[in-house]
Amino acid sequence: MKRRTEAEMLETILQYAREDERVRAVALAGSRVMPDAKPDKYRDFDITFLVTDIHPFTEDREWIGKFGEMLILQTPDDWYSHPYDYGGREYFAYLMQFADGNRIDLILVDKVNWHRETPAEEAEPRRVLLNKDGLEYPDVPGEGYYHLERPGEKEFLDTCNEFWWLALYVAKALCRRELTLAKHMLDEAQYPMFFKMLCWKIGLEKGFQVSVGKQGKYLERFLSAEEWKRFAGLFAGGDYGEMWRSLFGRCDWFQEMAPAAAKQLGYPYRAEEGRRVREFAGRMQEGK
Repeated sequence: MKRRTEAEMLETILQYAREDERVRAVALAGSRVMPDAKPDKYRDFDITFLVTDIHPFTEDREWIGKFGEMLILQTPDDWYSHPYDYGGREYFAYLMQFADGNRIDLILVDKVNWHRETPAEEAEPRRVLLNKDGLEYPDVPGEGYYHLERPGEKEFLDTCNEFWWLALYVAKALCRRELTLAKHMLDEAQYPMFFKMLCWKIGLEKGFQVSVGKQGKYLERFLSAEEWKRFAGLFAGGDYGEMWRSLFGRCDWFQEMAPAAAKQLGYPYRAEEGRRVREFAGRMQEGK
């Protein structure tokens, strides 16, 4: 199946919106309006429809078939743990992956909630594609919205404390050879603390005027070749030795970054705490 071009996709979306009187405005958001996003064929079409009444759009799903042959559909607002109130008027999203490779993430906004979409200074970056009624629904430039943010002193200190606290959780799970718990604590619990510190390092170098993207997808742009190799080497597989090396690799790099960041930010840093935890984890590895 031939993949539709960006122009063809946008025309398909806009043609539907122009013909359906219930759709009063359309906006494009996400990577397609971000100036620093690298264009490729995998970018989604993040679309918002402002509609006069959301109920017909949620009660009947046949209309979304007009956007293309569906490969898979998801409705994240109607989930087993938080079922959607179809009698209400809250936002509703259709995440649509099409067989030709394109994807539309379509958010529906009922008229009673349009006011939540209008303040440009608070909105996610967007480009308005259609505005039938001249609504207060302006374009919002992408610059600055996703920039790294300077941490406050308590956030900085709590992050450092959490990183070192969790290091011992990882070490304990490794000593017990509890593979799934060790992987979880290493990658899902401790890693976010390491990632925050690495982002603050980059933010301080760049004046907090850059974005590393969702989950750090642009991170390589801001690291030297040596740093990127070091970073990539911090991710372990299912081998216990690899996980120990990953843990200590993160600890050593964190102990380099944190004091330097604290000095630049003008915050205190308890270097002795990190040193002692690192040494303690080393003794745990040795079985002492």
